[in-house]
Amino acid sequence: FGSSQHCGTRLDRRQQTLHWMAVLGDEFKGPVLVTVAYFVVYYAFMFLQIKAREASATRAEERGRAYDKHNDKDPQTVMANRTFLNTLEQMGPLMMSLWLCAGCVSCQFATWVGSIAVVARFLFPIMWSLGPGGRWNMLVELSTLPYYLSVWSMFVPVAVWAVADVNMVEELPLWGLLLVILPSAAAAFIVVFLLGFILHCITNPAFGDDEDSS
Repeated sequence: FGSSQHCGTRLDRRQQTLHWMAVLGDEFKGPVLVTVAYFVVYYAFMFLQIKAREASATRAEERGRAYDKHNDKDPQTVMANRTFLNTLEQMGPLMMSLWLCAGCVSCQFATWVGSIAVVARFLFPIMWSLGPGGRWNMLVELSTLPYYLSVWSMFVPVAVWAVADVNMVEELPLWGLLLVILPSAAAAFIVVFLLGFILHCITNPAFGDDEDSS
């Protein structure tokens, strides 16, 4: 009885898997692979952070100073911490934009744009380490800007579909899609900055400069 129950459980799981495959369809394999690729990069950055901290600790010991992995100014530790934490911070926006775009607009479009985002994210520590002494430099923007643009390039057609019931990816040729989406994504990014600045102006007066404010 136990063996037949086990076989029945395995059969149920297989049926559930086949059901989801039928629901999603082969076109969703692209977004699935993009998701897997992002998490491969995520865990690679985690390992990078561990090794960078080890290297920074070794340098600190050689120079006769204390090392605090949570509050160390060693450029390699700073680079690795920001690489990993930024990837963690940006995980939600990419995953949401990728799967909303795949489900509501186009799997193929989501796959290509999501792939650009993953490659851009992978370049983050490489661009950072090219700065003087391994410090932050403007080359990092070659990673962050394409990444943010990719995320908003998926959010924009999703928003248009939700508001106007128009699928831009299907309605427009590639050149027309680029002419509409890229400026729209840039404009959305500007709106985000403006909202952030407004929030800063609203909240900033609550924090004084005197020592007692803490």
